[in-house]
Amino acid sequence: MKILVADDNAVVRLGLQAVLDQVPDVSVTLLAADGVQALEVARAERPDVVLLDVRMPRRSGLDVLAELTEIAPVLMMTHSDEPETIRAALAGGARGYLVHGTLTIAEIAAAIRTCVAGGMVLGPQAASAMFAQGPVVAHVDVQVRARLSTREQQIMDAVATGISNGEIAVQEFLSPKTVKNHVNNIYAKLGVSSRAQAMALWVGSAPSSADPLGPGPRNLGPPAGSRALGRVPGPS
Repeated sequence: MKILVADDNAVVRLGLQAVLDQVPDVSVTLLAADGVQALEVARAERPDVVLLDVRMPRRSGLDVLAELTEIAPVLMMTHSDEPETIRAALAGGARGYLVHGTLTIAEIAAAIRTCVAGGMVLGPQAASAMFAQGPVVAHVDVQVRARLSTREQQIMDAVATGISNGEIAVQEFLSPKTVKNHVNNIYAKLGVSSRAQAMALWVGSAPSSADPLGPGPRNLGPPAGSRALGRVPGPS
């Protein structure tokens, strides 16, 4: 794979390059220091994935995101964890959002492969920032919601707000055991094994009244390939 790293911080660029050099199926790591250079390199080299920072000179990551997504899948890899920024990135077509921190080489490689396969990747810090203000929707995929019964959709909508099973039980007038059973069934039907993975996937499937396009299928990629990961290495 050919990976483009776009970040104005030279330490981050070189650090990610060193990490990617250890990933067997990454053949080339391209570097860009700002949004303008990222577009130039992407158009010339046609990378398989772009790892994109948010705040960069000349043109920011959000400014060039739409143009980059026409060339390759984009995974936001940044220090910015503001909910508004995350919403804008996902709405702009990013395949995932990871906040710099601590992530193993294997997890970085897995995140990149997920994006190449058309899946979505969200780090827990980004997911927490989003769900603290309610579910955030980047895409609408009615096929994902159709996997669940109407009651399970209601439960999953509640899970996506970040509340606990006990709180869902009170909200939906159910017993905690019934909610737990519903959640376990949801995991099986969505092909996930954790609450974080289910929430990350639901980001790409829940309907949103704020979505100007309204309900309808859009390209999120293979739902079972969606991942919720830790944070990516970066300078302190």
